[in-house]
Amino acid sequence: MKKEFYRFRRINSLIGEFEELENQSIYFAEPESLNDPMEGFRDIYWRGDFIVWRNFFRHYLLCLERLCSLLIISGEEHPITTADIPVFSGEEDFPTPMYQKLFVKITNKFFDNESLIKLIKSISQRTTPIRRDELYFYLRNIHIFSLEVIFSEYERSGFIPERDNKKYEADKQIRDLVSQDFIGTLEKSLLEGGGVEKIANEIFSAHHYSNQQMDLIYRFNGNIDSEKRNKNLVFIEFPKEYISQIEKLVFPDWYTACFMTEYKSSSVWGHYGDNHYGACLIFNANVINEESFLSLKARNGYNSTSGPTYGFSNRKFYPIDYIQGYGQIDFFRMLGRLPIPKLNSMWYMLNGSLSECADEMNKSEDIWHENYWNNFYRDITVKSKDWSYENEHRLILASSLDNFSDPKDRSLNYEFSSLKGIIFGIKTTTEDKLKVIKIIEKKCNETGRDDFKFYQAQYSSVEKCITHYEMSLLNFKKGI
Repeated sequence: MKKEFYRFRRINSLIGEFEELENQSIYFAEPESLNDPMEGFRDIYWRGDFIVWRNFFRHYLLCLERLCSLLIISGEEHPITTADIPVFSGEEDFPTPMYQKLFVKITNKFFDNESLIKLIKSISQRTTPIRRDELYFYLRNIHIFSLEVIFSEYERSGFIPERDNKKYEADKQIRDLVSQDFIGTLEKSLLEGGGVEKIANEIFSAHHYSNQQMDLIYRFNGNIDSEKRNKNLVFIEFPKEYISQIEKLVFPDWYTACFMTEYKSSSVWGHYGDNHYGACLIFNANVINEESFLSLKARNGYNSTSGPTYGFSNRKFYPIDYIQGYGQIDFFRMLGRLPIPKLNSMWYMLNGSLSECADEMNKSEDIWHENYWNNFYRDITVKSKDWSYENEHRLILASSLDNFSDPKDRSLNYEFSSLKGIIFGIKTTTEDKLKVIKIIEKKCNETGRDDFKFYQAQYSSVEKCITHYEMSLLNFKKGI
């Protein structure tokens, strides 16, 4: 049994720069390049015991220290970016024992602060999940203290000269939060409000929006030197960027190729069909147990002598779920990018005790993995109802063991037999049609096919949409 799927392409992609038609290739794009800014958004929250929260702040300190060291070494001469934040690293990954000892000193001084420990305990006792804005609030409040601990230890170790601008009250914001019982007061408000999470979200969202505006004002007035990008990243932007980067610890990077089950929307032709100058490929998918698949050739392993190996395998079409809202992800219980030994040492273990956040994984790793991948695919096949006119399905390229960051590894090949036909757009030029036809003629002759179909799109005044008619005179067996 076969099912048709439609893939709209620009002429330049099809027969121009990328030669997708000649190569029988389908390119899998990164979510950042797709037209929905919410693509791949996940409603991640943080809730856990003291063990994971203490390890969280240790990890924050480790990542911040790495950027501080890069700033000391390079200044503004070499760019420091968010890619330099070592979210996958732990204390065992320091390049030298001396560096590791330095960080141990930094860590000990950091956690010797009683107010910080009290704050972490209070955070671990929050009754509702902590989301990005609230987490950002806490990180902003510890950031000055974190920097002072790092640079004071650099100073003591002789890595930097004695500073004139030491922050003797660097932990004041932390002490104020604790002395005012900020989290206790928040908890009381939540309980009095029936434990409604909305209260906390509104409080911290307002704080975040205010900070965004103040940052713009400071930059506009020249209080922040926008040219000092490295320094600004370390001293100002790091808390926000850290939150974005640590989300990489949850799920692997993913890439997608988009298809549709309809071709009649003029808006779709306008957006994806090169303003009607492009074309639409018609693919025949295999239906297995009521699910649709397309056979594609991709890298599937490595040979010790010849390098990467390639082979065909079925790729599933995932229908897009057009709903309002996104699924929730429990950060501490969904850390799927790290091997278990490293996961334990970095996040789940503290002084020989194991966090309760590891319970589900330890109880049944198979069930945990099934739930993990269900959540992964759920959240990358969701779009708001605004996009429902697209009737989109997508193929997904992702792996926890492989890396597809290089674009050339994301161009997968299909079998010519899978391509049923091509619909030319209303504005596709005759010159471009001829180029497409010649490529298809060559492939049909090579494979002995005489069933390939060409169609021409047109606007139907009766149906009030885009329809198409078969160009039945284009028959390669009899000659054009």
